[in-house]
Amino acid sequence: MNKTAKIIVAGIVVIVIAVAAVLVMHKKYPSTSSSSSSSSSSSSSSSSQPADMTITYDGNGFSVSPSKVKAGGTVKVVNNSQSDMNFDSDPHPVHTDEPELNVGEVAPGQSKTFTVTKTGTWGFHNHLDPSQHGSLTVN
Repeated sequence: MNKTAKIIVAGIVVIVIAVAAVLVMHKKYPSTSSSSSSSSSSSSSSSSQPADMTITYDGNGFSVSPSKVKAGGTVKVVNNSQSDMNFDSDPHPVHTDEPELNVGEVAPGQSKTFTVTKTGTWGFHNHLDPSQHGSLTVN
């Protein structure tokens, strides 16, 4: 096998391993989808649901109000920007600190609501721009 063929085979092996790792992480820590609002960690596209905390994204970053929420409370993530945003827990890119926060894509003008059950202070970020981040406290 010549050098070019070895490089191609090695590249294919690396890609297969990377895809397998992503699939395993997705299965272990699935993102919530915009479907049901009855499960303990649900999300919804409805902007009419009352929330105990609102996290607003404006395209430049996040604002959180109020700064704390009680366990069992609801958190609404609102995208007031002109572009998509992916709301996920820290650390980037694996989102493993608190999977309840892994909402995923929130389209411009849309919101998703989820319930928090685990107490602690949790970091989150925009997966599409991880420099945009914040934290919320569940007590």
